[in-house]
Amino acid sequence: MRIETILKRIFNNWPAKVLSLAMALLLLIFHDFTRLEERFITVPLEVRLSEELVPASAYPQQVRLRLRGESEQVFRIVEDDLQPHIDLRRYSSEGEYRVPVMVQRSGIAAEPGTLEISVEPEMIVIRLEEKAVKSVEVIANTSGFVPGGYELERTIMTPSSVEIEGPRSRIEGLEQVRTEDVDLANRREDFTERIRLVSPDPLVRFRGGNIVEIRGIVEESVILQTFEPVDLVVSALDPRFSLEEELPAGLIRAQARQVDIEALGPGDLQLAIDASPVSESGVIRLPVRPVVPAGFVVLRYEPTSIQLAVREQAEREEE
Repeated sequence: MRIETILKRIFNNWPAKVLSLAMALLLLIFHDFTRLEERFITVPLEVRLSEELVPASAYPQQVRLRLRGESEQVFRIVEDDLQPHIDLRRYSSEGEYRVPVMVQRSGIAAEPGTLEISVEPEMIVIRLEEKAVKSVEVIANTSGFVPGGYELERTIMTPSSVEIEGPRSRIEGLEQVRTEDVDLANRREDFTERIRLVSPDPLVRFRGGNIVEIRGIVEESVILQTFEPVDLVVSALDPRFSLEEELPAGLIRAQARQVDIEALGPGDLQLAIDASPVSESGVIRLPVRPVVPAGFVVLRYEPTSIQLAVREQAEREEE
């Protein structure tokens, strides 16, 4: 009799009781829902590979994670607590594969709780190729110019070659790699710098690191130049004598630094004639010697000698 009474009470007005229970469940779910916080973070994607194969197609370097859970846990999570990765170690032959992005939890993210994690993108399509290794030449990449009067005679790279590795198809055609720009402006003396290498392809990496040393040898520019006309200048002529004819112009071919050539002034280059041997009127052949500033190397000059027609002043007055 007691059981019948209990059952009768339970099923009495049962639609209202079911509706009340459903409402209570909905309120509980809504309460839990409103307590959950949502947060988005972007973290690097780790690619786990075998020793023989490497990626041969572009893939995302980062993924976006959606965190949902109690605020106390969600906002205490740091980037290092989550490690998204794709595992390609099980593949042993070249080809294109579609793999899921997995998220490994640690730290606060691994603590018990209501934390939900979703990742964008969820799947990644990637092509794998055989890993190739090759030694290539290092070339210095320069920009600008050394100041006028100077020249970059040569560059010395240490090391002169580096090893690169990457997918077979990307490595095969590479013979050299270049450095970042080395600015030559205001370089008036030798210099040594450490500088980065520029990767020729995002999927190619440098096995020994991407830092090399460049040594630049800067020298003053040396120029060969012919100067003409150059004045012939007579010196040490006895005041009793004068020249009968006007002297011709000559030329000097010399080697000098560009800065010294640019600094030349009027009269700095001459062809000198020592007239001290003149002792009587007439024609006399005298040697000619070049007179140039310090630092000039004379390679040739004309004339090397000249005939001077001289006449004593007294003879002119008698006429």
